[in-house]
Amino acid sequence: MALLALLAAATLGAGGACDHVARIAVPDVRIVTATSVAAGSGFASPDARAPKVEAGFCRIEGVIEKEIGFELWLPLRGVWNGHLLTGGVGGQAGSLNYRELARGVSRGYASASTDTGHKASDRHWLLGDPQRAINYAERANHLLAMKAKAVIAGFYGKPVHRAIFSGCSGGGRQAMTEAQRYPGDYDGILAGAPGVNTPEMSARRMWEMIQHRRHAGLMSAADWTLVARSGVSRCDGDDGVRDGLVANPAACRFDVGELLCRQGVASAGSGRCLGQEQVSLARRVYGPLHDENGKRIDSGILPGVPVSATPLPEPFTPGPPYLAVSLFGDGVHRDPDWDARNFRIADDLPAIDRVMNLHADDSDLSAFRARGGKLLMYQGWADPLVLAQSTTAYFDAVQARMGGHASDFLRLYMVPGMDHCVGGSGPDLFGATGGEGLDRAPEHDMLSALERWLDGGKAPGAILSVKRENGAIVAQRPLCPYPQAAYYVGRSDPKRASSFQCRLPLQK
Repeated sequence: MALLALLAAATLGAGGACDHVARIAVPDVRIVTATSVAAGSGFASPDARAPKVEAGFCRIEGVIEKEIGFELWLPLRGVWNGHLLTGGVGGQAGSLNYRELARGVSRGYASASTDTGHKASDRHWLLGDPQRAINYAERANHLLAMKAKAVIAGFYGKPVHRAIFSGCSGGGRQAMTEAQRYPGDYDGILAGAPGVNTPEMSARRMWEMIQHRRHAGLMSAADWTLVARSGVSRCDGDDGVRDGLVANPAACRFDVGELLCRQGVASAGSGRCLGQEQVSLARRVYGPLHDENGKRIDSGILPGVPVSATPLPEPFTPGPPYLAVSLFGDGVHRDPDWDARNFRIADDLPAIDRVMNLHADDSDLSAFRARGGKLLMYQGWADPLVLAQSTTAYFDAVQARMGGHASDFLRLYMVPGMDHCVGGSGPDLFGATGGEGLDRAPEHDMLSALERWLDGGKAPGAILSVKRENGAIVAQRPLCPYPQAAYYVGRSDPKRASSFQCRLPLQK
């Protein structure tokens, strides 16, 4: 391994960013390539969504153990800020978080990411080595934390001062898993749409796809859009202004029956109302999920959240299927040709736990807190994949478990109108995994707010979120520490953050 590293460094020539790779010798780490990236080169990563990098750095591509792929981007020695930023990956993983790699190295961090031990091109990766399931669920990111720190120490000749993990969706679940099971790995954590109950979430996704197939043709995409928009309209104004955003959909009371066509006024299919069968289906899909024995699995979908009318078979062919299909087909049934129409919640949902532990809902974060860890969570209220109630319920559970100590290390930010991690109708950029906010001031950037908190500074309060269209900022809104929400004050422009103040919801 050391010889390969020496050869890789030697190919770069004198003065390259990777000159010190030769000193690295870490057990179970194989450096495949080490590439010097010059400052000002506008480096573009394999992910077109990642920003170009102008900073100079050493790009290390390697493998932990036999197949856990990773990349580690190391800034120039005089530029490194002494810290590590790791980016989690969503869905089934199998790829790297190049957006966090690029953001980290641009800010002076050594930045890392892992594919968790398989490649996205391997459609049936769960049918391979059983160790892959454990690596995916938790082990790969834990190993990355330890190995990346060792590589960094070997490269710079001094240890990492502080480590931060940032991820959303599956990356958010990885973030929470780190805090709960490996509290010594990271000092600070940004966890978005964390999917703390991923097995139950996957069961709902399977069930929804089956319903869409079973009732094919009953409701169009426009019909589902009507339901979602009507939910927003019903409760828009709960924050004092009608601007297309609902501050707290959990308090919204909307019945799909309000959309039932009235005789002689309109008919189903008009785009203005629904027939009785359509109302019944929408009520079932939006309502709490139960298994075949009547056991309640979740609390349903909030008003205003869009429903994806994707039927079985899901449309990713060729390529990886939905996580739910892989978990139940390959993981539980060990059958690459499994017929997803045979899915049974009561049988298949408990079986996931025998394959791997995808729960990230342990409310005891005392070990993470005791070492000085800080955790910022965020969640879109309009997220159709990770239901917002699962995140708020977890936050409430931590508060109940840890009492007054929770505010010492934990904040949750609920984002009105935001879809899954990014996107949607409201301001959605605030310096988390979704992208850069207005600037890097701690009041405008979640990563900077976390850094300041870790440095012993002010605990995060309101954080500005912005919406960009064609590069221009078209709307702003403050994100408030939950359970506070942003309420409109005065008669000023509702697209400006100064028009809102954070406060607790009024008790009805």
